[in-house]
Order: sequence, then structure tokens, then C-alpha cells
Amino acid sequence: MIYVIGSISAGKSTLSEMLAKDLGSEFYLEDVNNGLIKNMLEHFYSAGAESRQQVSAMLQVGFLVVRYMQLKKALVQKNAVLDSNILSDGIMANLIHERGEMDDASFNIYMTLNQEMQSNVNGSPWNGFPDLIVYIDIDPDHEIESIQSRGRDMEDIRKDPKLVDYYNSVNKAYKDWYKGFHQATTVKVDREHFDFVSSIEDRNAVLNMIEEKLVELGKLTQSEFEQIKAERAKKFNDPVPEEA
Repeated sequence: MIYVIGSISAGKSTLSEMLAKDLGSEFYLEDVNNGLIKNMLEHFYSAGAESRQQVSAMLQVGFLVVRYMQLKKALVQKNAVLDSNILSDGIMANLIHERGEMDDASFNIYMTLNQEMQSNVNGSPWNGFPDLIVYIDIDPDHEIESIQSRGRDMEDIRKDPKLVDYYNSVNKAYKDWYKGFHQATTVKVDREHFDFVSSIEDRNAVLNMIEEKLVELGKLTQSEFEQIKAERAKKFNDPVPEEA
């Protein structure tokens, strides 16, 4: 199982889908239109810190339920890719609590629920971590450009300029998390060096980097990796580089 983690609009869904299709595996994306979270998410963004305080706890619980449903499926599938996950939710909940937008009691209940869900999935103990975590690092200004370009009305900084501070704090929270995280194998993808969205060359480099790590972890054989690269090259009329 593979988690793709990163700040808001870092490219998680795009890379998750690319990777899963490359591997021929299942992928699970964040669905902001899910009935459990849609209305609360819109309210979360509607009136700055005040609205975040009003719904943050229940919104995070809603996200947690959706992630857990995805996790139960992903755990029994080979190399399933999740662009939203319980680990990432914990990062967000901690940030919202630190910003004073979730009270202590709600945060403690949420984190207990989060940890209990990670410790036992499908009736079996689980260590709470995937085989591989792909962390997408993005510059704060680039992140805001990306948020604006995807055109979600509730996220628009022109309507609420104070959202810039919120987005910057989210970006920092993920950078800080990555610096201190050592519990599972990670691959860092720097969006300032790899434009996997628009560049075929960069996309190939990123996918190869991730899949080489899967080979190292024993989650992909070398022959499977070579076949994946060959199929990808045919799809995009890209020559397969000769081995050194």
C-alpha cells in the first residue's frame, strides 16, 4: 500500500492516479463531494477562523470515516495508492488544534479515534503505516497558485485573503512532519524540480523513482518494473533508455 502525502493542491490526486495506472493497481482519491463531508467542508471555508472552529472537529471525523472505509479495501489489494489517508488527516487535525480552531476535548477524542482505527483494520492488528509514503513538497507560493488554478470557489483567496495564512500554515505543517517522520519508508518529490503534471520527462523520472523504491522494498519485481517502463514508453511514444 502506498500513501501520497502533501499540502493542499500539491498534486496528490494527479500523481496517485498516474502511479496506480502505471502499476495496474487500485487508487483512492479524496472526494470533496462525498455526502459525509461536502456541506461541512463548504462551511469550514465559509467564514474564516470562526467557521473552522464551528465544524473542524466533525469535519475531521467525517474525513476519518471515509479514509477508514478506503483503508479497509486498500489493505487487501496489491500496491493500492491512497492520496488521502488517516496519517495525513492526523497532521491536519493537529494543525487545526494548534491554530486554536479545534478545542482540546474534541482533539483528544479525534486523535484517540484516529489511533484506534489505525491499530486494528479488518479485525487484524496493523502497525498504522503503509509500505511506502510518497511526500510531495511544494513551495508555498506555488501551492497558492495551484489552489487558485483549480478553481474551487470555497478555496478562493480573492474572496478571503486570510486563507493565505491558513494555506501557508498547512504547507509548513507538512514540511515539519516530513522532517521528523522516520517510521516508514518515504520518497520525496520536489514539485519545484519535477513538474509531473505537464512534463512527460519529469513524470517518467518521478514514477521511476517511486517504482525503484518499490523494487527495493520487494513490492515490485525488477522484471515487473522493466515491463511497466516499456508499457509506459509505448503509451507516450517515449524510447526506453538503455541500461548503463
